[in-house]
Amino acid sequence: MRQHRIAIQMTFESTPHGTDEQFEEFLDAVQEHLDELGCEVQIAASLADRTAEFASSIEALNFESAVNTLLVDIRTALHAAECHTDNWPQYVATDRNLRELQDV
Repeated sequence: MRQHRIAIQMTFESTPHGTDEQFEEFLDAVQEHLDELGCEVQIAASLADRTAEFASSIEALNFESAVNTLLVDIRTALHAAECHTDNWPQYVATDRNLRELQDV
């Protein structure tokens, strides 16, 4: 196994168009979710251009395995930050029921 340094750049759009502050908050949420996953990923962004670069050093047998690991981690963090994948339906909860479960 060896270390692979990988970066991916993404451009984002929002509907309705968000402010620079909202985009920054979104990226902060993505970073928090990456941290929760235990991923050491650095994010560099252009608020005006709505771009972000995600960079990481990943130990893997080969480049392809390292890329797969990084993409899964980023995709998971993006979903957790409420960024959905194209062609996937976006679900919004319309009804909630809360109850306390009893210990057995």
